[in-house]
Amino acid sequence: MKLLRLFAGIAILMALLVSCNSSKKITKNEKNNRKKNPAAAEAAVKIGKMLDQLATDLIGATANKAEIVRTADGINITFQPDFYFESSSESLTVDAKSTLDDISSVLNQYPYTEIFIEGHADSSGNQLNNKKLSELRAKTVALYFKSHGVVAERLAIAGYGATRPVETNSTPEGRRKNRRVVVKIRANEMKFLESLKQKNIK
Repeated sequence: MKLLRLFAGIAILMALLVSCNSSKKITKNEKNNRKKNPAAAEAAVKIGKMLDQLATDLIGATANKAEIVRTADGINITFQPDFYFESSSESLTVDAKSTLDDISSVLNQYPYTEIFIEGHADSSGNQLNNKKLSELRAKTVALYFKSHGVVAERLAIAGYGATRPVETNSTPEGRRKNRRVVVKIRANEMKFLESLKQKNIK
């Protein structure tokens, strides 16, 4: 009986080792495939350059009234509600509308991008109300973009309430940073690359 258990243990261990080696081979194969596919590498460079230029244009348009971060996936714009919204409301301030006008103009110059708008809240007060307000604020920004020429098919929204904090909720400053709207911009790679082909851009 002991020998059977020993053999069973060895068999399981061998299976785990084979599985680990297989996953390593898959990872290496993926890397090798990328190296062997210069067209994919070239496409990634073009997409990266487009997003870099978009980030630069957004920084100029917002004039430090929003945080612009170039990420590995695209670009994140973070709006702090104390500038963009009336207190405890989804209504945009006058200054917010001016900044969103400029952002809309930039987004319209980059039609081959997709825009996901997230609303967030801190943990104070009624959480159901916070979630609803975070959704309404995200929707308000999306509708504003749409009313200024950004195609609706490019837009999506979500309200997360207090479920995704970036800072502690135990301090006023932390709560302020958690009350935010984030606009995530990603390239629609297929449409962007197709547009370059149509324009004969290499």
